[in-house]
Parts: sequence; C-alpha cells; structure tokens
Amino acid sequence: MISLGHENTARVLEPEGYRFVPTHEGSTFESMVHAFSKGYGAFGAQPLTNDRTFAWAADLRRTEAFTVIHSVYRTSWTIRTLDETPQHLAFYLPHMGSFRLSIGKRMVESGAGHLLMANNHEAGDRVVLGPHRSDALFLDWQVVRRMLVSLVEAPLSESLDFEPILDLATQSGQLIGNLVQTIVQGMRDGGPLLSSPLAMATMSETLAHLVIRFGHHRLSGHLEKKKVSLVAPWHVRRAIDYMHANIAEPLTMTMIADDVGVSLRALQTGFKAFRGTSPAGYLRTIRLQAAREQLRDPTNQRSVREICMIWGFAHAGRFSIIYRSTFGESPRDTRLRAERLR
Repeated sequence: MISLGHENTARVLEPEGYRFVPTHEGSTFESMVHAFSKGYGAFGAQPLTNDRTFAWAADLRRTEAFTVIHSVYRTSWTIRTLDETPQHLAFYLPHMGSFRLSIGKRMVESGAGHLLMANNHEAGDRVVLGPHRSDALFLDWQVVRRMLVSLVEAPLSESLDFEPILDLATQSGQLIGNLVQTIVQGMRDGGPLLSSPLAMATMSETLAHLVIRFGHHRLSGHLEKKKVSLVAPWHVRRAIDYMHANIAEPLTMTMIADDVGVSLRALQTGFKAFRGTSPAGYLRTIRLQAAREQLRDPTNQRSVREICMIWGFAHAGRFSIIYRSTFGESPRDTRLRAERLR
C-alpha cells in the first residue's frame, strides 16, 4: 500500500465514483517497471524527475487478445518499446494529466475529446505527464494483422501509418471510442468480460475491424474503393479461421468446405461476395504473407526454394512472379536484405 497522508495513490488521484482496486502498487520507479514487465512484457522506461519516491498504482488485467491497465502516477515518466516488447495496437485514454507520443517526426498529445491510438513498435518514446490517471487498452497486433489480411486481400509488407488522434466527436470516433471504453470497463476490477473468453474474442475482432474500416491509415482509400462488407456470414468467417489454423497443411477447397459444413459453391459465392476473391485466392494471400515473414527473418536459414515449398508453392518460378507482383521485389531481394541484418 502506498501511504500518501491517509490515502493510497489510487484514492488520492481518482475522483469520486471512478476508483479502482489496484492489482499492483508501489513507491519506487523500479517496482513499477518490474510489475509491468512481469505482467505484460519487457519495455524501456525512465523517470523524468529526481524524486526518490515514485508513488503509483495500477489495475492490470490480461486476456489472450487484450491487456488493460488502469493506472495512476504522482510524477512523470517515459516509455520506450524494445525489440522484445510484445507488439500491440495501443489506445490511450488519459483522465488526469496528459499523454504524449511521437510518430516519426510528429509529436502528438492527448486532449479533451480525443483518443490516442498507435502501434507500439511504430511509435517513438511516449511521455506520461503527471500527476496522471489513465486507461490504456492494448490489442494484440496479430488480431489486427489477421483482420487486415481478410479485409484487404493482400499481404501486408509495410506499416499501416495509423492517424494517432481519434476525434471522439465524429461518428467513427464515437464508434471506436465507445467499444474501447466498454472493454476497459468490462475488465476493470476483475469485471464480467474476463469470465467470457468468447465475448473477448468477438470484441477483439470487432475492434480490429472498426479500426481498420473507420480509422485513418495508409490503406483507407483502398478499403473505401473495395466497399468491403462489414459482416461476413458465419461460413466465410469459419473458413478463414480454418485456413489460418491449418495454413501449412495441404488444403483443398473441398476440404475447407467439408470442415465448414457448406457446399463448395456456397463457399466460393460467399468469399466472392464478402471478400472479393475466391477461397483459393484468399489462402494464397495468407500463405504469401507467411512466406514473406520467413524471408524477412534474419535468423531463418532455409533457402528461398525451401520456404516456397513449405507454403505450398510447388513451382519456384511461378512463386517468384506472384511474390514480385505483390510486394514489388523478388523473394531473393527480401532474403538478401534480411541477411544484412544478421
């Protein structure tokens, strides 16, 4: 318990009706870094004052796709992403003090009526300005990646370049902001969402979908032109999940249709209507992305031909043509660039 007079940190900084029961608290900066690193993952940090005491308290909750941190701090500090820091899409909702982050050469700061949003591996240092009280929601980046591939129908090779400021006065801002706050409130203090893995999984996909469809990023114009349907039918979603779960297996479209429990024609019609491609085209897309991830990995010692075969591309020449048309470079170029990082 942090002693600040007769009240702890959470009680001192929280207004009436907006308090929380800390799962972690302490009086030193090191204790905070240790607790958050153990509860979520490694990150870099440093205090911005020379005070010996660093009073803080937090309610940290995790699920497979989400991490929520409701926290209070008496003084300011900075956060830095490390290579080993788990990748996530972060949503920051300060309630007292402010939050500042850099994206490239741009510096943005939280303000009334706004929500900050950023991929933590694309953002620079983040500054927590105290006294501070905020909610932070972290969505596993793999959920965003899977949703993006299913919507765009093209492998992702570059940053999405999200606009970090979300105006809560706009319809899209309200849509995303309300869902973020619902998830935060539903997980705080061991809330009811934590006992419903199905609801959590659905909300994670819904949030990723809303951010991609209604947030501003590099592919927003492409999605607008495609007029992607917001809700695909159950058999298309189940087929997509089956493909991702068995991506390295020798799948046929008949096998996928049988697993889903629909006819091959129904599967093809559903993908054409709601994903703008065939089931085979969708499977090829996610396999291309998987092959690219291996080619970009400097620790992967497999040859281009081996990687090509792993992901179901029997003809190396044909694979190279498809790969170049998708990513603008040959598989060998990708591999050579990765090797230079060793």
